[in-house]
Amino acid sequence: MGVSKMSSLFFRRLRTMNVWRVCVLVFILFSGSHMITQGKSAVDRTRSRNKASRKRLHEKDDPIPPNSYLDQFLREHSKPIVRLKSGRETSFELNIDSRYNFNPPIKTAPFSSTGEPWPLPKKYQSENEKVLKLDKEQFKIEVLNKSCDILMEAIKRYTKIIQNHIIEEHYEFVYNFDEKTFTDRKRQEERKYNEVENMPNLEIDVAEEDCGYPHIDMKESYTLVVRPDITRLTADQVWGAVRGLETFSQLLFRKWRTDEVYAKVTEIEDGPRFPHRGILMDTSRHYIHKNTIKNVLDGMAYNKMNVLHWHIVDDNSFPYQSEVFPKLSEKGAFHPDLVYTIDDIKELVEYARYRGIRVVPEFDTPGHTFSWLGYPEIKSTCYTGDTPLKGPMGPINPAQDKTYMFMSKLFSEIYNVFPDSFVHLGGDELHSTCWATNPAIRAYLQEHGNIPAYEARTNAGRYVDKAVGYYFKRLIETLETAAREKQQKKSFIMWEDVLKNTDKVPLDSILQVWMGRPSNVLSLNERGYRALYSSCWYLDHYKTMPMWPDYYNCDPSPYNSEAEEKGKILGGEACLWAEYITTDTLMSFMWPRASAPAERLWSSRSTTNIANAAMRLQEQRCRMIFRGLPTGHISGPDYCLRPKDGSFNWNEKDQFNAAAEPEAQFAVKNSKDENNISIFVLSQYHHYLPVMNIVLTLAGLYIIICVSGCRKRRGHFSIFQSNN
Repeated sequence: MGVSKMSSLFFRRLRTMNVWRVCVLVFILFSGSHMITQGKSAVDRTRSRNKASRKRLHEKDDPIPPNSYLDQFLREHSKPIVRLKSGRETSFELNIDSRYNFNPPIKTAPFSSTGEPWPLPKKYQSENEKVLKLDKEQFKIEVLNKSCDILMEAIKRYTKIIQNHIIEEHYEFVYNFDEKTFTDRKRQEERKYNEVENMPNLEIDVAEEDCGYPHIDMKESYTLVVRPDITRLTADQVWGAVRGLETFSQLLFRKWRTDEVYAKVTEIEDGPRFPHRGILMDTSRHYIHKNTIKNVLDGMAYNKMNVLHWHIVDDNSFPYQSEVFPKLSEKGAFHPDLVYTIDDIKELVEYARYRGIRVVPEFDTPGHTFSWLGYPEIKSTCYTGDTPLKGPMGPINPAQDKTYMFMSKLFSEIYNVFPDSFVHLGGDELHSTCWATNPAIRAYLQEHGNIPAYEARTNAGRYVDKAVGYYFKRLIETLETAAREKQQKKSFIMWEDVLKNTDKVPLDSILQVWMGRPSNVLSLNERGYRALYSSCWYLDHYKTMPMWPDYYNCDPSPYNSEAEEKGKILGGEACLWAEYITTDTLMSFMWPRASAPAERLWSSRSTTNIANAAMRLQEQRCRMIFRGLPTGHISGPDYCLRPKDGSFNWNEKDQFNAAAEPEAQFAVKNSKDENNISIFVLSQYHHYLPVMNIVLTLAGLYIIICVSGCRKRRGHFSIFQSNN
């Protein structure tokens, strides 16, 4: 339809319309135009207010009337000292001088130290104002004496860390309190970078060859000097060299917002307080994926822990995939895919070996064995009166020869998979009185264990305790025989519960205290046993307040000196039971809280300054994050930088320029993807309102013309039809 024809039709229809209908039409058009105009005005007013707000935020002068007295006072006296308030709740103070105190009630985690090691070495001296620069293009790690695969792999790992994962010195925002404070602080920080020398290459001198599997008597001591004339790491064995490389990497830091790496001039003599510094990891309550276990091992290496106590099976599931008894995992694993094959375990054991970490498996019996249902013949049947309950629901049956034959064959396989000289046998929490109800068990134990059957009726709890003693006496004899047949020497770790049931536990065994105080350690020592302590380091416990100070303040030893405790308490373990921990949350629950017992077990017993520890722990937390570990918080609000794609380069250009005009148009497009996704956002839409107004008006007129031309159809009339 032509334009002239449309106009002629419009005016002809308009003449036929009643005056009041024309008025209604004009009113509608006017109202719509007015609403659009008002909308544009509202947008303009909002935009003007936003611009004014941004202008005020960027103006140098505060809009609040100045306080000349306070301004003058701050210019003359503003030299605040940041002091951390340590305790369960953390905050900070700014103390300017005796006449003026600014104590903001601001919760914060401790401010981080810079280039300080964790755990704290036994002898440690550093010069805060004298630093050396590490030239990443020229720096090398050189081996002077003994070497092996463990040392060479460690050098590769720490070379990568030095190149890509050195954290930046801490930026303390509170020094922005005023301009003078900021300037003074910046001048103080820059002073140490004015004239620096390059760090010499790191020389590693290992005296002895000991490069097999880590063991309880391995030597982890080392000395480390970082001076302008020499940088050298000296150790008796490769294990000390691995620990010293970790310490050297912790001394390094990047200058703020640069890629330049420095270290303070430092001298260290170091070695562990205890030879057993462990983490208990539970993979039965929730299956923990292999890569997460590797993360656990990396975290242990960064904290100088050396034993992974792998609580691999329990009531809830049996993820160990045995080749001699395959139905254990076929029937007892959560899912056929949620298992650890022998190849998986060997891979993890080797991964741990390269980091100087032993892997000690725990196959807990006779309780905690519901998931062993693949072989019901070794389980106990419980009775109600004279009626047996359906199915072998009870613990491992101690009263039959085939139970011990089964255990001999199973542990012979375990010895091949786990090369450590220790195996954990469990032995805790057998609360069930099932054995006391079973007539066959009562008869067998009376004949072979000299345990009167009538005690099962008169004192079921005491009867079961005696039966546990019989079970462990015979189990240990069986497993020692299996080890001798393989020409191996195996010793055993058990929970302290076992010793109350039998006195037949071999004296080279280790008893792990989990229920009592350090005085329990003393009791075990008096009976001739070495001990581990775990009671105060249960990482799965959770409170709303920071718990790491509790872990840090717990000392496992009942003795007055390190000389007294040596050889009696071997150390301890931080335990993370996984009832409420998954593979996705394990790392953030474990670290950095496990770092607290790590320092307690490594550092001297005189290392108790919790304020100093808080600052170093904050740095250690950020260090682990920058190395790629999903680490949790310690005490409250803080920050940690993260690497970008494995490296950190401040010259990288972000994909989105945050400094651009907030109202600008932007587009995001991934041109490399076959399924390109493009997003285009139209902002500043108020510029298009006049055009929209014209278009809407013409569209409305066209609709009116069309409607008014309608004729009566099927009893309906046009709303604009003339009365004539």
